Amino acid sequence: MVLVDIDPGVVLPPDLAWVYRGLGAALAALLAIGVFAWHQRGQLAQIRALQTQLEEQAIRDPLTGLYNRRYLDDALEREVVRAHREGYPLSVVMLDLDRFKALNDTFGHQAGDAVLVALGRSLRDQVRAGDLASRWGGEEFLLLLPNMPLAAAAARVDKLRERFAAIRIEAGQEQISATLSGGVAAYPEHGATPLALIGAADSALYRAKDQGRDRVCIAPVAPAVAAVRA
Repeated sequence: MVLVDIDPGVVLPPDLAWVYRGLGAALAALLAIGVFAWHQRGQLAQIRALQTQLEEQAIRDPLTGLYNRRYLDDALEREVVRAHREGYPLSVVMLDLDRFKALNDTFGHQAGDAVLVALGRSLRDQVRAGDLASRWGGEEFLLLLPNMPLAAAAARVDKLRERFAAIRIEAGQEQISATLSGGVAAYPEHGATPLALIGAADSALYRAKDQGRDRVCIAPVAPAVAAVRA
């Protein structure tokens, strides 16, 4: 662009003066439009970021950062349908912190929260990209492991249990640790609906508790399902 420096003392012909005034007004209008568009783009970006943040908050547990139960309910429905359509296994794992109430009573609720946060971090670090980890409620957690057979899922969860038990968690002046019990069920061995799979995983979890805690149990296959598979 070539800028023409006009001597203030020069008197322009009326026609040329009108042209310059018109150009000045047009440039000012374009500048105003550009500033307005830039401002609008900035506002739209802020609105989109806020929408994304609100959507994440709606499906995340605020303490652990894991998915919440509402999201996992929907996700489990989808994963069961997908496993049926594509013909691969789907493992469902129910986890529970052992003696969590006693831990809260002994060390306080802040220590309990620290344990929950540590478990959430451990789950995020150890699940695969396609797995889903959620805080199911209280001290219970649920894992969905698509395309992972029952035995492989149980072995994986047992390693997770061992690693978590080895973690030392800061709780004020104390360093504490906690243990996990787990129950594992799978599609199609333990059913073809979310309700059946969660029920089987939950029953296996209670078996682990009854057998002394700090262990992982696999749900027994129902006789009717075993007969069909045979």
